Amino acid sequence: MNTLEFILTPDLLLWGRLNAVFALLFVGLVYYNEFVLNRKLKLQTLP
Repeated sequence: MNTLEFILTPDLLLWGRLNAVFALLFVGLVYYNEFVLNRKLKLQTLP
């Protein structure tokens, strides 16, 4: 869906063609929050 929007109607996207960059940054933020920070917190709470 995002690929079709990127090719056919970039003018309808919030940031145009840069929308893919913001989406990738958001995916990276979610990954970091769920897997990197969560693991650090679990390691700190182990006895």
